[in-house]
This record gives sequence, structure tokens and C-alpha cells, in this order.
Amino acid sequence: MNIKYPLAKETINKEDIDALCDWLKSYPRLTKGELTPKVESKWAEFIGTKHAVFNNSGSSANLLMVYAAIAAGKIKNKKIAVPSVGWVTTIAPAIQFGLHPIMVGADEKTYGMDLDALEEVCKTEKPDAVIFVQVLGVPHYKEELLKLSEKYNVPLLEDSCAALGSSYEDGMMVGRVGDMSTFSFYFGHQFSTIEGGMINTDDEDLYHTMLMLRSHGWGKDLPKDLYKKKMADNG
Repeated sequence: MNIKYPLAKETINKEDIDALCDWLKSYPRLTKGELTPKVESKWAEFIGTKHAVFNNSGSSANLLMVYAAIAAGKIKNKKIAVPSVGWVTTIAPAIQFGLHPIMVGADEKTYGMDLDALEEVCKTEKPDAVIFVQVLGVPHYKEELLKLSEKYNVPLLEDSCAALGSSYEDGMMVGRVGDMSTFSFYFGHQFSTIEGGMINTDDEDLYHTMLMLRSHGWGKDLPKDLYKKKMADNG
């Protein structure tokens, strides 16, 4: 049986454009302001995670996610398992940061990682992390992925950029499987800010690391007490 997953079309309509024009006529702040943390909070609540970090695109979200994993010491031997089906920006961060991406074949039903092939890679190559894609909004096998993650002690990085709003049969939203997960708000996706992206996580340390890396090392977005502590630690 052939399974077809149609791609999304334009998701920005006339009402959206008119609303954007009205907003621009209010002469708003055209960079990160009060609206951004509100959107982050709402998005984290929607997905079901503790934290969310807004980005300028889903591609940047993938880049920041991998960067945060490296900065947190989760990718030490520079090996990372990557999918054979996905957009180039899933794999590009590994190449950009000088990692060694190990391609894993695709499952014929979900087009996500073939789990037998992934386990073989975990056994033989011993990667430090696995980045997998929720392809075209089709949820991949979360229980099996979580078991492999625990068995081989590898963090899961979840690319959900094209899976906004997808959920599992038990109601769990896509974006809650990985230690971090990414979403894209590109114009052709299910929900759009024309450009834009998001990273979700429950890990507070990773969250604070991403806040700093997003600002090129500046701690201005950290909680005040943590910012003061880091300033004191750094003299």
C-alpha cells in the first residue's frame, strides 16, 4: 500500500497580512521585546515542556540545539547519528561544528530512522548523540527511541520542524521525546510567523545555555540571580 503525505501549501492568508500591517503601523519594537517571552511561554505550555527558546528560523534552532549539546559536554567524541531522510539543516550543524555525522537508514512507514539500523550504529560507532526527524509530521516510535537512548546512554535531539501540532496516540505532543526539540515557523508550515523557530526542553541547564548562546554569550536573558552568580564566578 502506498502512503502519501502531502506537503503544506501557503499558510499566510489575507487576514494575517492585514493584521501584520496593522501591527507594523503601531510602530512596535522590531526585535526581541515583551512579546517574545510570552510566545515562548505559550509554546512551551502547548508542547508540554518547561522551557522554549525562540529563534529566527528552524534552521537556526537546529544549529543552536547542537551547539548547546556540545557546550553542555554531551558530544565529546564528535560522533552523532543523523537521519538519511530530512532537510539539509538537520545535518548541516554537525558538519558546521566539525562533528562526524553517521547516516542511518529510513523506516519504510514513518520515513524516520530505522530503529534496527540505529541500534547497530549505537553498538558499533558509539555516537554521543542521536538527532532524529519527525518527518512531515508523522510521529516516530517514541517508546523504542527512548529505550535505545537509555540503553546506550545517548541523548536524543528531536527535529520536529515540520511536525507542529502532531501528537502520539496517548496524546503526548511531538517535541517531548528528545532532550531538546526544534520547530520551524516557516511560511509553508502548519503554523507560521513567516520566518522563525523554537527549541523546547525540560532541562534547565540546557535552557540557560541556549539563552546565552542565542545572545552570543551575553547573559542578559538569564534570571537575575543566575546572571549575578555567573558574573561573580567570572570575576
